[in-house]
Amino acid sequence: MKFIVDVMLGRLAKRMRLLGFDVLYDRTLDDNEIIRLSLEQDRVILTRDRALSDRPLAANHLLIKSDLVQQQVEQVLSTFPPERPLNPLSRCSGCNEPLDHITREEARDLVPQYVYENKDRFLRCPRCRRTYWHGTHVRRMVIPEQRIK
Repeated sequence: MKFIVDVMLGRLAKRMRLLGFDVLYDRTLDDNEIIRLSLEQDRVILTRDRALSDRPLAANHLLIKSDLVQQQVEQVLSTFPPERPLNPLSRCSGCNEPLDHITREEARDLVPQYVYENKDRFLRCPRCRRTYWHGTHVRRMVIPEQRIK
């Protein structure tokens, strides 16, 4: 399942990416471009914009009801139940690129000392070079445990 998110839902895009979903988000895209990309790439449009959701070519959409990101995530997951368990931290939250595993030694100068000393698994975005690790932020993503791989 792939998504495209409008400008009003940047936090939802980031959270969905952290959960492992392929989510296209670009603040510069207008409604026409969102619809075009949705059709070309078979992406579900996630929006809070009723005018966008009412457009005939935007039929493959979900109108997000809540202002709260956690409720938004829950609405998406209940509407489109994942076909397989979620895979948190498999995509970059910033640019949506799949993450690569890096060795602990490669991460040494990329993460805080405490993190380096206490974590064994690190990931890195090949595009924007952000470094990730499983920390308390992953546990704080309140999602049903049975959906996590």
